[in-house]
Amino acid sequence: MTLDSRFDPRRNSLNAFRLVLASLVVVSHSWLLGGYGPQPSLGGLELGGWAVIGFFGLSGFLITRSRLSRRPASSFYWNRALRILPAFLVCILVVAFIFAPISVLLTADASYSLPSALTYVLTNLPLAPQFLAQKGIESTLLGLPVTGYWNGPLWTLFWEACCYLLVGVLVSVVRERWLRGAVIVLFGLATVLVVLTTAGVLQFGARVDEVFPLFVAFFAGALAYLFRRSIDVSWPILLGCVLLLVAAVLVGYAAAFIALPFVLLMLRLGSALSLHRVGARYDISYGIYIYGWPVQQLLALVVFGTGMPVGWFVVLSLAFTLPLAFLSCALVERPALARKRGSTARMFKPAPTN
Repeated sequence: MTLDSRFDPRRNSLNAFRLVLASLVVVSHSWLLGGYGPQPSLGGLELGGWAVIGFFGLSGFLITRSRLSRRPASSFYWNRALRILPAFLVCILVVAFIFAPISVLLTADASYSLPSALTYVLTNLPLAPQFLAQKGIESTLLGLPVTGYWNGPLWTLFWEACCYLLVGVLVSVVRERWLRGAVIVLFGLATVLVVLTTAGVLQFGARVDEVFPLFVAFFAGALAYLFRRSIDVSWPILLGCVLLLVAAVLVGYAAAFIALPFVLLMLRLGSALSLHRVGARYDISYGIYIYGWPVQQLLALVVFGTGMPVGWFVVLSLAFTLPLAFLSCALVERPALARKRGSTARMFKPAPTN
């Protein structure tokens, strides 16, 4: 019972899983942005971190599959750009020229600076890493638990694009018979770095340390695809994956060791569960991910200090984010993806039979 024989690329529940993961990011940030204390964590990893690792793991699987299709490399890069950039660019424009002015109306001492809004757009426009891009707009989001930061989750998009580029280049320059070995080395190196930074043996700074688990997750997904014809996904093996997750939590090293069992469980359950209609037409997970934080910052301007329970903050955050995510999907993402080159129909081939 291999992954190749069980995973159906045309009928699976991965969109549903991405929807759940994106929502968990919003849920996790509710504690941080609403001023309710530390985010929920498990195994030394925040709930939002679990969700992002899940995202990167699925992405590693699907992006590796895409790059190893018969389409030219130019189509691969074009399609990946269409997936990330249009909705991202619209989001930073919405934040700079709609959300930021609205926030001024909700705060007595705030003011809106058009030059600062323009530099916010221009520095974020190239999908720059967040330590280089402008995070806030002058004199907005004052007096909040996270003051002035308009869109925290955007920091991962630069690194996701780096993963896309890395896989694209690897397939171009590494011979096919060596590709598995190269990805194993990268996965192992990233895992060792996460272990060492978690243990405090190495410290590169929080901004760098947070990046390594993303690469572990992405390469875990890539390995799942490359070894799909030999990975056993029978239920005893999946039980072993669950036990690995539990062990990683108990020892406090979730960031280093959950990625591979996590992605295998999602891929296997993706075919076992009948949730393939969720997100089949409108996949709003990306919209939830990029609009959740700015929506929560506006909400915090209204309710912070009022004593609203965190549960209601979560409900309202999702209630206001979902319509924006739908509009992003319907008006930006779907029209952009309609310009993709080639077809994905032949990218996942069944294992040969004897």
